Amino acid sequence: MVAWLCSSKKGYSARLCERRRGDISPAVAMKTKIKEYRAKYNLTQERLAEMVGVRRETIIFLEQGKYNPSLRLAHNVAKALKTTMDEIFILDD
Repeated sequence: MVAWLCSSKKGYSARLCERRRGDISPAVAMKTKIKEYRAKYNLTQERLAEMVGVRRETIIFLEQGKYNPSLRLAHNVAKALKTTMDEIFILDD
């Protein structure tokens, strides 16, 4: 349905349609040090995902900067990695 709405542009802006197709990166780019901290504590992506209650793919997307976490998720990741959110997540202005 989204594909049809996007192709007809009825009710959807072009920007929203592009975002739905994954053509636009997040509004605020974020870098992370998750991978470095995982290595420090010898954690796999799967184990970290279990610790914070998400799927492994979520950890992958966080590490690649393709997903901006909720405040709760950012807090849980930082807590699992025994550091602060400021240390793990870096806003790229």
